[in-house]
Amino acid sequence: MNQILIVEDESVIRRAVKRLLERNDYVVVEAGSVEEARQLPLKNFDLIISDVRLPGAPGTEIIDIATPTPVLIMTSYASIRSAVDAMKLGAIDYIAKPFDHDELLMVVERVIKQDRQLRQQEVLKSEVEKSYPVRGMIGECSAMVDVFRRIDKVAPTDATVLILGESGTGKELVARALHERSHRSQSPFVVFNCAALPEHQVEAELFGQQDERQNGRGGLLAKAQGGTLFMDQVGELSMAAQARLLRVLQGDEYAPRQEGDQNSSDIRIIAATHQDVRKLVQQQSFRSDLYFRLRVVEMALPPLRERGNDIKALAKYLLNKSSKQLNRPALSMSRSALEAIRRYHWPGNVRELANTIERAVILCEGESITPELLAIDHHITSGQHKLENINDNLSLEEYFRHFVLDNQDHMTETELAKKLGISRKALWERRQRFGIPREKKGRKN
Repeated sequence: MNQILIVEDESVIRRAVKRLLERNDYVVVEAGSVEEARQLPLKNFDLIISDVRLPGAPGTEIIDIATPTPVLIMTSYASIRSAVDAMKLGAIDYIAKPFDHDELLMVVERVIKQDRQLRQQEVLKSEVEKSYPVRGMIGECSAMVDVFRRIDKVAPTDATVLILGESGTGKELVARALHERSHRSQSPFVVFNCAALPEHQVEAELFGQQDERQNGRGGLLAKAQGGTLFMDQVGELSMAAQARLLRVLQGDEYAPRQEGDQNSSDIRIIAATHQDVRKLVQQQSFRSDLYFRLRVVEMALPPLRERGNDIKALAKYLLNKSSKQLNRPALSMSRSALEAIRRYHWPGNVRELANTIERAVILCEGESITPELLAIDHHITSGQHKLENINDNLSLEEYFRHFVLDNQDHMTETELAKKLGISRKALWERRQRFGIPREKKGRKN
């Protein structure tokens, strides 16, 4: 049963509130002043209801000494300003006297429920942080344990790292972990998506540019001085940009600390891609010397479908995270929903799972997430067999082609991009590169 402390100097009001709460199954303790309240184990209560005006010391003093127990302030209509001030000091809410009994009970129930949920979420967060060494990454399968071990070994060094894995597997999270655990952690962590800009703008963005008067601006390499530059989708770099990046890695071309300063660079470069770089090298679309420079240490992230029971732990973690971010009551995941999640192929990996759960939390009207809210059953029963029949040895380009051709008749461009874990712009660019035009039939965009 929930325990409530009432701090009120007027005995008539105090006892009336006590009787009301006890009739509704609360255990109630009384105090007539802050000094009396101090003699009690304040942190053992689920809620403290205190008047603002008390003999000796104002009720707001209880807020600090009772932390983390929530404090609900009572005040008269003429003193609403004092209640607002109490909220600024950390009171969880206030109620004006004289109050309706039903109103008081409703506020008390809401405050206790919210506080319980917050504490549960903090406990979960603490347990997650103790169990999993990389912030935001949940995993106990052997492949993820290997990833965590490698992060611990590699992070303190300045070794260049190449992170491989499908879209949505958490490559940027790994890069951030490597940066945050290094001696560069207090310096910039700069992210550059090599596929986000047209080819002719990539070099200017990375290396900076100068006009005819030799006035220029530094690129991202200059901004990352002393820190880490994370280059996502590095396989999309043009051959010219690859050549310049190689010269930076070799020390033949500097990334200036300031415009005009040609001192040597002090940057750690971490690259990532979902492409088969060895195949790109064989096709002569990626320089072999740059590839070997980037992969001093290579880390491969497994796709979600190969991570066994990790998916259930991830689903529960993401459910609690989304509920907190969206200010929703704590929700549970039904067994059938967990089974649907386990069976689904997840081409967009963890990113797709996170988006799916966030949507389900927004749409949920009850206390449990059901398969209908996940909206993935139709993919399991109709489109999933197409994905499962795709040969595991296909390149990412061939996989992309199969997925788009199999699904573009019943999915919009936005849905296709989301399932693939890429932006609509990247989807359009790859359509052009691989020669897969959007046919004008089926659903409209």
